[in-house]
Amino acid sequence: MNVKDLAAGVRRLQNDDVFCYIIESIKKDQANIFLNPHSSKEDRETAHEIVRGLSKIEGQLATILQDEKIFDTKFD
Repeated sequence: MNVKDLAAGVRRLQNDDVFCYIIESIKKDQANIFLNPHSSKEDRETAHEIVRGLSKIEGQLATILQDEKIFDTKFD
């Protein structure tokens, strides 16, 4: 897939209300685990791994958009 197609896909995802709702819901659920004084160490570790995974996904999406900007700069 080329840079422009990937970036267009990222923008579609970022503008999709359901996708954004799901990501934010997962983050909120994991934050609630951290804030719950009764959650186990294992639950907190799992929540941390999930949050890190989401951060990696968001980072990759940002990288794709940055790659498009670089591509556009080179070929303007």
